[in-house]
Formats: sequence, structure tokens, C-alpha cells
Amino acid sequence: MLEYLYICSTSSDTVSKVNLDDFHEETRIHLKSEDMTYRVGPHGVCLSDSKLITANKYSNSISIIDMKNEIQEETYYVGACCNDIITYKNNAYVICSDLNSLLVFDLSMRRVVEEVPCGNLPYSICLNKERKLLVISNMEDDSITLIDCKKNERIANIGVGCYPTKAVFAVDGQHILICESNIGSEFRGSIAILSLKNYKIINRIIVGNSPVDIYCSSRYCFVSNFGDGTISVLDINNYKEKKRLIVGGMPASILKRRGSLYVGDNYNNLLIKVNLKDENKKYIPIGGEPTGMVVK
Repeated sequence: MLEYLYICSTSSDTVSKVNLDDFHEETRIHLKSEDMTYRVGPHGVCLSDSKLITANKYSNSISIIDMKNEIQEETYYVGACCNDIITYKNNAYVICSDLNSLLVFDLSMRRVVEEVPCGNLPYSICLNKERKLLVISNMEDDSITLIDCKKNERIANIGVGCYPTKAVFAVDGQHILICESNIGSEFRGSIAILSLKNYKIINRIIVGNSPVDIYCSSRYCFVSNFGDGTISVLDINNYKEKKRLIVGGMPASILKRRGSLYVGDNYNNLLIKVNLKDENKKYIPIGGEPTGMVVK
């Protein structure tokens, strides 16, 4: 069965459809704002049945894309500066960095039904379906927010390291891994491991310069270091960096599929494929500022 990677290009207002079997861009879907004059800025993307939904930074909206026909179907205003999005049951959860809030968008009623406060400048969101739990990284106040999906209520705001860009649930469901980016400082970044039992950080692994995204498997985690053009490969069970792969540019979003890493390079506007067995790399041009990505 063919698999496709969909990746947002924020400065190009496009979503690219990439065939993973032979690694080429099949289609580039162009997004437009409602009045056709403003930039859209797709930044985050998620799946909802046969649709893609993007969170748009510049048009303060979400766009619903028909994957079969490869067209933008609908656009809805949500709130100022939509950074990321995830769906759970009948809701789309959208974080808006200028509102410092999570907005709950009902996909049946096609409107925002709730607003839940989080920290300052929420940047990324991740879902644990088993626990019915969301985690949001708040860059400006060095915290993460946990939210209960059943009640759409904030459970906790937890202080972490400087400028957290991403927080994800570990495969075991018992821990959260946090990219503490230290953006703007001379210090390298780190991945903090936080226990969901007591909300305490139990360890940290030093990585490269300005880590911004992380992908986790059962044993290894892969971290994109935006500031030095590398990918850190972490042995998460032994709390250490196993190796560092050089990819160049400014690697942002990262995803693993079938023994390869897929990395969006924000500087050169490339999608990079890294074979983890022999570390061979392939590159294809993509839209400007590739960010959020998802596989279908």
C-alpha cells in the first residue's frame, strides 16, 4: 500500500504530497485565505478521516483539505496565530500563540466551542489517545500544559527548561519528552524526561543547538537540531545520545517511517530522507519553510 507524506510550507501557503515509495513530490496543494489577499501560513497539520486540517499562522484560521481531490474545501477563522493542531473524536484542538490558549473546534458544528488557557506562546501540541491527554509546549514561559480531553480542562502547568519547542508522549505512556531548545543562548539544547506519575523531570539528555522537534520509537528518539544542521539519535532507555547525523541547513520537523527519517529543512526549503541503516541522504525541493508533517 502506498504511503504519502503531507508537509506544510508556511511561507509558500502550500501543502505538498510526497510519495514515500519513490520519494518524489506528486502534488502541491495551494491554500488561499477567505478574502484572497492575506497570506495563510500553514504551520501545523493533522488527519481527520479522509481530510487534512492545517493550522494557519497568518490567516488565523484552519483549512480543511479533501485528500482524494487534493483541494482546499473550507476555511474557518479560529484565533490569532494558529501554530498547531490535533484531532480527537469530534474535536480539533488548535493552539493560538497570540491568545495563549487552546481552542476547541467542534468539527460537526464547524465552530469554536471552548477556550482553555495554557502558558505563554504555545507552540506545539501532542495527544495521548489512551490517557485522553494533551500536552502543549509553551515557549515564552518555559512550561508545558497538560489538558484532559474528556472535560477539556487544564490539569497542570509544569515548569521546564528554556524555550520548550516540542513535547511528546513516550511510547510507554508514562513519560513526556520535552525539547528544551535554549534558542538564542550559547548553550546546547536538551531533552527532558518528565514522569507523569509526579510531574517531575527525572533526567536530561544534552543534544545539539536549538532542538525543535522530536520523534519517538520504543527505543530511540530522533531530535532535529535547528541551530547546527544535525539530528541527534537518542538511546532513551539509557539516557544518552548515541550518535549525531549531519544533514545541513536548518532541520525543523522530523518523522520516521520504514527505516528512514524525513526532515524538513527550513533554510534550503528541502525535504531530506535519511536512511538509518547506511545514513545515505536524498533531497527534494519543497515549498518555503517546511514545518508540520503527517503520513497517510
